[in-house]
Amino acid sequence: MRSTKTLFVLMLALMLVVGTLGLTGCSSSDDTDDGTTAEETTGIMSTDDLGEGDKVGVQSGTTGEIWATENLEPNGVEVVPYDDILAAFAALQAGDVVGVINDLPISQDIAKDETRDIKIVEEINTNEAYGFAYNMDNDALREAMNWALAEIIADGQYEAIYTKWLGAPPMSIPEGSGATEPDMAAIDTLTEGKIIVGSDTAYPPFEFVEGGETVGFDVDIVTACAEKLGLEVEFLTYKFDALITDAQAGSSFDMVASAMTITDERAQSVDFSDPYINSNQSLAVVDAQ
Repeated sequence: MRSTKTLFVLMLALMLVVGTLGLTGCSSSDDTDDGTTAEETTGIMSTDDLGEGDKVGVQSGTTGEIWATENLEPNGVEVVPYDDILAAFAALQAGDVVGVINDLPISQDIAKDETRDIKIVEEINTNEAYGFAYNMDNDALREAMNWALAEIIADGQYEAIYTKWLGAPPMSIPEGSGATEPDMAAIDTLTEGKIIVGSDTAYPPFEFVEGGETVGFDVDIVTACAEKLGLEVEFLTYKFDALITDAQAGSSFDMVASAMTITDERAQSVDFSDPYINSNQSLAVVDAQ
């Protein structure tokens, strides 16, 4: 009888311990009193969440540094410049900064490496975009490619190519100018049936050489557009600084595809296509999950 009573007491004590642990577990949950999670209440989900004492990394001399200095420093955020954007992301992983402001496509390319545990939480609209560049006398090819670009956006090829090379779907897609289906007879290229493309093919993931072949986001976009027009594509490698000059001459290639930002200054020398990728700034943070 004594042993049975002792066992009962021990079992009762064990039940009380388990119950206490269960309550303790509930109190340490990520759920808060209002039903939100700790990440939702304390995590950085946009630049609006950055404030006094926070540090963000940027690459020196870039649009990201300019934007952060103008828009975040007045709120008490310290903007920390790095010589290389990968150094800024290393600082983010190390906890030296709480976020990185950088070109969205480049940040997406970096974040697709899952070992970094980085996520993009906001696209910051700075009205930046890449465009294909053409000789100013080649309106027919430019408009034909604008039409083809709109077609591959509409049929889903664009999003598939974007996700393939940048690791995530586009956060925004450029709007076209409404080009109409082209008259193929009006298109003039240096080689009949082929678009020759000038590019600085050392800028992954947009254009780079792999196994002796030029590959990348720009390559796939141009190729998909050319297929809509029934044309082949050939990429030739040039130094970036020479691309506009050679496009003006119009004797080496038909167009430029080289992650070239559309600017008013460049538009004085070449005609740009409709934007084919938005290169706005973005905020990247550590993925806490």
